Amino acid sequence: PAGVVIAIDRQERGLGELSAVQEVEKDSGMPVIKIASLADLITYLNDAPELASYKVAVEGYRAKYGV
Repeated sequence: PAGVVIAIDRQERGLGELSAVQEVEKDSGMPVIKIASLADLITYLNDAPELASYKVAVEGYRAKYGV
């Protein structure tokens, strides 16, 4: 394999000081390519008033699990 592609990087904490994606890159020696990130999703939610009800939940997820 040459790398890993993920649809969305949820930017979660890993087991140590690294993010989960950084841990995969380190452990596998392969790059992880993301199509979008949690930060991208939050930016999109900020620009889409009709989706405002989801923003609080997504930001809560980031506060609890994010790096």
